[in-house]
Amino acid sequence: MDKILELKARRAGIHDEMDELIASIGDEEWTEEQTAKFEELKADDDKVAAELARLEDLERRRASAATPAQPLPGVTPPAQGQGEPAPAQPKEPGLTFARMVRTIAAAGGNGYVAQQIAEANGDSALFANQNMSNGTAGGFLVPEDVSQEVIELLRPASVVTSMGPRIVPMPNGNMTTNRRASGANFAYTGEQQDAPATGYTFGQVKLSAKKLTGIIPISNDLLRTSSTAVDRMIRDDAVADGAQIQDRYFLRGGGTEYAPKGLRYQHQGTAYVSTHVLPMTASPDLQRVDNDLGRLELALANNNVVVTGAHWIMSPRTAMYLTNLRDGNGNKVYPEMASGQLRMKPVHVTTEIPDNLGSGGDESEIMLAHPGHILVGEHMGIQLAMSTEAAYKDANGQMQAAFSRDETLMRMIMQHDIGLRHLPAVSILTGVTWAPGS
Repeated sequence: MDKILELKARRAGIHDEMDELIASIGDEEWTEEQTAKFEELKADDDKVAAELARLEDLERRRASAATPAQPLPGVTPPAQGQGEPAPAQPKEPGLTFARMVRTIAAAGGNGYVAQQIAEANGDSALFANQNMSNGTAGGFLVPEDVSQEVIELLRPASVVTSMGPRIVPMPNGNMTTNRRASGANFAYTGEQQDAPATGYTFGQVKLSAKKLTGIIPISNDLLRTSSTAVDRMIRDDAVADGAQIQDRYFLRGGGTEYAPKGLRYQHQGTAYVSTHVLPMTASPDLQRVDNDLGRLELALANNNVVVTGAHWIMSPRTAMYLTNLRDGNGNKVYPEMASGQLRMKPVHVTTEIPDNLGSGGDESEIMLAHPGHILVGEHMGIQLAMSTEAAYKDANGQMQAAFSRDETLMRMIMQHDIGLRHLPAVSILTGVTWAPGS
């Protein structure tokens, strides 16, 4: 497969040289040297084309001979003379995606072979209508319905998307929409008096698809085992890892050409920095903590954002502090924290809000966000690629080789972006040093 891609690239380069040669001559007469050069390029192109045809023919022959004599363990093959049975796995969101991963891995990343294995195991529809040869770098675009299953599982696993923001498609990878800045001008008038000029003042929010790429190592011992439990494992790892990194950038991404600008930095460069990014009151005690939470609510309310529909986002340390906070009589100040509520609003706890911010490395942040004004644009779906030879860095930054560890690496790509349709819908408390025992 790599040799085929190399030959295609070489042939494209020859064609580029031929185009450049013709363009340089224009309407002039061809010299003998130019004619000889063109004939040489034609001969090179014919040679590469012949070698490419041989390798593609060999690839097809290998694929046709790759159907295993026995099905994968635990899967009943279709009986002779009967129609194709339904897949052996139960219909559960995300399992079709996991079976795709396992089948591609069993085929060594070869799309033709994966189709043969799927057909032999009663999953003929697994790659239906998929042109496996058109994938990028050995990958393929997961069908829209299967991608949607995984994305629907990822949304509740992610703090930001679990709040229920507005999800909008970006078929072309970009979207520009109006951002409301001020409301309409209404007034009472008498008979034959002019009505006031009405209308909204708008800014703009621009979303452009940012590519989220993740690599998940999977043990080949698991991939060789055909079972629903393994499929769930693959699916759950993909969802959990994807949700964590998505939250990292949706919450606190600095905003670059390649990464989203998170909710924390949406106010940068606007007047809302002074009214919606607020420092914690020094020397916190019970009253100051309560006041600081109220300041975040007031920032939204002063801009006609319905506070009761907002959600809190905080670190585990801050959440534990508020859960344990007691008054002078020993009563818990916020007993509703035990049920995931604070001041009658949902609480989301995530390690993607750090506890080591600030010059002293002991500060955190709290966000209050109304999801109805958060815009998440999604593009493409999911793209998947597999490798048994590639290297990757583990959690400690150590380089690991998939081949020596008997692993298959799954690379998953999603594209999306985030923005605020109404900037005052998010307020942030910075410099938070609240901690249990403090």
